[in-house]
Amino acid sequence: MKRIGTLLVLITLLGSMILTVEAETGVRYRTFTTTDNRLVTTQTAYQPIASTRQIEGVVIGEAQDIHISPDDIMYIATVRSGEGLILRFNLLTGSLDEFGQGILSNPTGVFATDDGTMYVADRANRAVFKLNPNGELIQTYTRPNSPLFGAEEFQPRKVVVDNRGNVYVLNLGIRGLAQFANNGDFLGYFGANTITPTLRTILQFTFFTEEQQARLFNIQPPEVSNMAIDERGLIHTVSLGVDNFGVKRLNISGGNLLPAMINAPDLVDVVVGPIGNIYAITQSGRIYEYDREGNLLFLFGGQDISNQIDGLLNTPTGIAVDSQFRIYVIDRASQELTVYQSTVFANEVHEALNLYQDGNYIDALEPWQDVLKMNDFFDLAHRGLGNAYFSLGRYEEALEEYRIANDREGYSNAFWEVRNEWLLRNGAVLFGSLFVLLFLLIVNGRWPIFTFITKPIKQGIVTARQKIKPLDDFFYLFYYLRNPADASFEIKRKNRVSTSSITLLLVMYFGFYLYYIYGLNFLFNPRDLSLINLGEEVVTLLLPILLWVIANYLIGSIRDGEGRLKDVYTTTVYSLSPFFLALPFLTIMTNGMTFNEIFLYQFLLFIAGLLTAGYFFFMVKETHFYNVKETFQSIAISAFTMVMMLLSVFIVYILLNEIISLGFDITMEVGYRVFNR
Repeated sequence: MKRIGTLLVLITLLGSMILTVEAETGVRYRTFTTTDNRLVTTQTAYQPIASTRQIEGVVIGEAQDIHISPDDIMYIATVRSGEGLILRFNLLTGSLDEFGQGILSNPTGVFATDDGTMYVADRANRAVFKLNPNGELIQTYTRPNSPLFGAEEFQPRKVVVDNRGNVYVLNLGIRGLAQFANNGDFLGYFGANTITPTLRTILQFTFFTEEQQARLFNIQPPEVSNMAIDERGLIHTVSLGVDNFGVKRLNISGGNLLPAMINAPDLVDVVVGPIGNIYAITQSGRIYEYDREGNLLFLFGGQDISNQIDGLLNTPTGIAVDSQFRIYVIDRASQELTVYQSTVFANEVHEALNLYQDGNYIDALEPWQDVLKMNDFFDLAHRGLGNAYFSLGRYEEALEEYRIANDREGYSNAFWEVRNEWLLRNGAVLFGSLFVLLFLLIVNGRWPIFTFITKPIKQGIVTARQKIKPLDDFFYLFYYLRNPADASFEIKRKNRVSTSSITLLLVMYFGFYLYYIYGLNFLFNPRDLSLINLGEEVVTLLLPILLWVIANYLIGSIRDGEGRLKDVYTTTVYSLSPFFLALPFLTIMTNGMTFNEIFLYQFLLFIAGLLTAGYFFFMVKETHFYNVKETFQSIAISAFTMVMMLLSVFIVYILLNEIISLGFDITMEVGYRVFNR
């Protein structure tokens, strides 16, 4: 390809005619974004435009790190012919300088401040060197004598400097970042990862002696692999072997400010772009771009160990971004510098995002609309439109956009405004109707004026119950809830309820449950409705109930319980009614609520669950005529039996699967030998 220096200078000198690349570029990799927290393919966001081993005729060498300053000056830490060097290349003028001769041996990290002062981490020399803009050595940071540093060696790999002059050195990533004052004093460690406990480690730490723990394992936190700093002075880190929180933005106490994010566990470098976007790269050549809030914008790239496919990488070690959103990646194995140019689609996203992050939601309206013309599944664009419509007072439209973007907080705020507008329009009629109803109820308390309405209804229900057995059994449920002891006696001794009616009631429960999961307000429903499988829902709801009925009946049979299988089945279904009968009412109620009233929904759901647990306990007690102690024992043993039954079915399934597989293999082998003699 062309020499990278000439190409970049031409791009810069063209000014407003900056090179852009159409979205449909035919690159050899796919680009992904997120919709409903799932990766989906999208238009190409970045196109490789250059890949070279030289800059202005100078060989790059075995590059270890790359840094681009805000004024578009690129610094590369490299080793060439056994000598450590810093290459400084001005992307605007094309000038190239080399520094570090006679000072550096194996520079693995480089950082430059706004005035051109360079900080270089040299692992071989076990020091961090501070060079002035002319490459002259100013200061050397070596291993601190402070006991806070610990006993490990000082082998600095990366370095960054904040606006106050504090120097952060990545030494051993498991300890986090070593922080130095500008004068070289060691201040302590910063931003170390923590160990996520598992059930196994908790049990080992609880029951094992210190000697046993030392022999079994030496648990260490995940290693910080690289770091960057943004214009606000906030440190960003990437770590190896960490899912969801592999990219972090650290506050002054070392805590993470970013939410859970989509990331690979082999991140090797991170950089913050011109509008606060975060770029990360993996050992396998995948490049991630996030916005300032941690939302994944684009994921692209991949690995090519043959070094033959444009845009794919071999062993990337560093990533940097200039002021025009061009991405620069250095590859240690191929000894190449690869440059990616943003496409029209990515440029539209960046333009809209820049306005959006600055709070200019209305100005960002048109750019977000342009983004959606190219990709209607871009969640962040829908969120941006929601914010724009909300700022314009178009709350109904904002509501729809927030729902598409799965933005529950924005949806709640917009729904609050929609509800307020409805109340303002209909408040007089609503409260007038409530007042009239209350007045009529008070009058009815003294003079039963509603009798002519309620009496025929009651008589009709009585007549219907006499003629329709399932309806009678359904209304008997409410008698059971009022007096479970007497109802259980009638169920056991008088066969008061039929099995078919109870089965119909169970089917009705399932209908209530389906209405709940499909009709619950978007704000309170974490499930993706498109992924719901009715077969799985049937198994999830009905299998535990049926397993309980069988297990409790079997345990009751051997522990002197009075309940027959039919009795256990009937009373179990009845005892679950408070929870399932509450579901449709909760569903209807939530559709008029925002996040501000979520406590009410949670409280009522808790009360329904608590009532169900109480009836469940009394169901076991009255069905088998146990005392309190025997009831607790029966419930515990029945639950254990359910687990054993599931485990047994699973084991039988595995064995049958193996037998069938073996039989098929034997049949194929016999057939092969018979017909291929």
